[in-house]
Amino acid sequence: MGKILFVFLAAILLTGCSKKSTDQTSPYSNNLQFGTGISISDLTALTGVTATFNAGDVIYFRLETVEDRSASALKIQIDKQDGTSYTTFTYPASQDNGHIFISYFSITDPGTYKATGIIVTGNLTVATQSLTIRATQQVW
Repeated sequence: MGKILFVFLAAILLTGCSKKSTDQTSPYSNNLQFGTGISISDLTALTGVTATFNAGDVIYFRLETVEDRSASALKIQIDKQDGTSYTTFTYPASQDNGHIFISYFSITDPGTYKATGIIVTGNLTVATQSLTIRATQQVW
């Protein structure tokens, strides 16, 4: 069942957009959003939208771009609060075109971070969002 759901989800995400448009009234915006899961009723939306997670949680993200990413890889650059780099998550191009990308990552170190969504081709910054990771409480 899990494989079927994954294949279905991948098919929806890969067919969600048409070729690049020069229309200035794009229905898309530059936005980076975090959540605790993916909506079953709308596979392009997140559930539990928040910017605060526990260390080690799976953090789902939705990166929406006005510009068609034209077969470019995407990356999420995570910087510490002081501006120094923490890590980068890179995601290969999943199709020839598209405006919405959903995936996930995890951060194990508590702290406040700045996450930036970037289209790799052209090094185009799409959106930036703050992200807080809390220490995990141990239960004895």
